[in-house]
Amino acid sequence: MKYQFGQTSRLGNRTANEDDLGVAEVGDAVLLVVADGMGGYRGGQVASRSLVKHMLSHFKARKFPVTDPQTYLKELIADAHLAIIRAGNEQTPPVEPRTTCVVCLIQGDFAWWAHVGDSRLYMFRVGKPFKRTVDHSKIEELLRKGRISEKEMKNHPQRNLVTRCVGFQPHPPVPTVSDKIPLEKYDMLVLCSDGLWGPVNDEAIVETLTKNTITQGVEKLAELAETKAYPDSDNISVIAFRWVSADSDEKSEESVQEETPKPVEAKAT
Repeated sequence: MKYQFGQTSRLGNRTANEDDLGVAEVGDAVLLVVADGMGGYRGGQVASRSLVKHMLSHFKARKFPVTDPQTYLKELIADAHLAIIRAGNEQTPPVEPRTTCVVCLIQGDFAWWAHVGDSRLYMFRVGKPFKRTVDHSKIEELLRKGRISEKEMKNHPQRNLVTRCVGFQPHPPVPTVSDKIPLEKYDMLVLCSDGLWGPVNDEAIVETLTKNTITQGVEKLAELAETKAYPDSDNISVIAFRWVSADSDEKSEESVQEETPKPVEAKAT
């Protein structure tokens, strides 16, 4: 399995970083996860860190391949939900932590992802937006119902109101889970908190990652988001993952970086 990835998490203009993120590989499978502890509630850090720690530990202890990845992702979120509630009860005094999340499983030549809330996954193919998760948020509901336009979303007073989260409620949330997505060479997956996608549009995300190495790209993206949102920048977390091949005989990452093709026209879906 050959791939490249970069990750970063920044404080922004906040007093604490309530985001968390992680990447793990087991055999021919990789797990990517970003969690955004919900601001305004005690325990945001508890929620995001508990979720990421639980998911990565569960993933590393599992035998692969997973026969039903969609069910696996649902179970991973449900188990993390319970872990967050337990972690909240262990605090002194107890808290009711909650977080949004997006998690992606890469296995073989395919990817599956799931999300709760407004943490996002983008998929870019040949330098163009190809797929994106749809937020569980009030403004997305208003947009789907035709009550607001895309232009009105950015400054809408309910733009930060999510309709689903992990933790807090007694029962686990219902995540949105993707279909089985075949990966093509140099496909890019980007997982991020709203601190990134809020101030930075799709075009700037893919342009920054295309013009830089992947490790430099994520840092430049975070810096761009921080600058654009100043002086009210949120926590910013991002993982960028560039797929190369399931073939272990593929060329090294260094040569792959140099040979990455220039973007060409592609139809978004």
